[in-house]
Amino acid sequence: MIPNCWEESSIDLQGNSDPDLDFAVNWTSKFQEKQSKKKQHLEACDGNIKEHIYLNVKHSASSKKLMIRQRTEKKNITNKDSPVSCTTCWSIAVILGILFLALLGTTVGFIIKGCACPRCPEQWMAYRESCYSFSKEKKDWNSSRESCRAQGARLLVISDTSEMDFFQTMQTELYWIGLKNSTGGDWAWEDGSKLSGKKVLSNSPVQKCAGLLKGAIRASSCEILAPWVCEKSLQ
Repeated sequence: MIPNCWEESSIDLQGNSDPDLDFAVNWTSKFQEKQSKKKQHLEACDGNIKEHIYLNVKHSASSKKLMIRQRTEKKNITNKDSPVSCTTCWSIAVILGILFLALLGTTVGFIIKGCACPRCPEQWMAYRESCYSFSKEKKDWNSSRESCRAQGARLLVISDTSEMDFFQTMQTELYWIGLKNSTGGDWAWEDGSKLSGKKVLSNSPVQKCAGLLKGAIRASSCEILAPWVCEKSLQ
């Protein structure tokens, strides 16, 4: 007799369960439950990841906007402050320029004031350490001497050969100089020194005053009208 396969199934007609079938059912149920929990966990993780990405993107966008706004504000502040800075720099430059000019003027003033450079008066000629003036008028010897004294000078006193040579090239007519023979003896200069080493050309013993003529010292009458040479130190 062929055995009945239905009769050997997991559940008999009397309602008794097959242990193997129960195990399979339980395992399947647990597996499905695990899969369901795993799916839920993955869905939860996926949601968290998406939320985290969203927050990062949002934070990045916010940070970028904040940086742009800060740069804009900084640029606006710089542009706003630029005129003030330029004005300040310009003011400082003007003040420094004024101070420089004031210092320069003061320095020049001190230089001019403290300059020890001697100068001759106008229309006077400088030679070595003296100033000389050649008159265009003609007067007698005594009047010529007074004219020189009125200018703080004296009639020319020739002190050395170099000075004599200097005037030799300039005189084409008689000019009164500060040399006179008042006693009929020695000739004396206006400064009181005696004539030495030079000869006075004279044609008459009454010629008591001297003048320069063509490089030589010549005696003449003191009443003769002639131009004169005044001399004074550089000032």
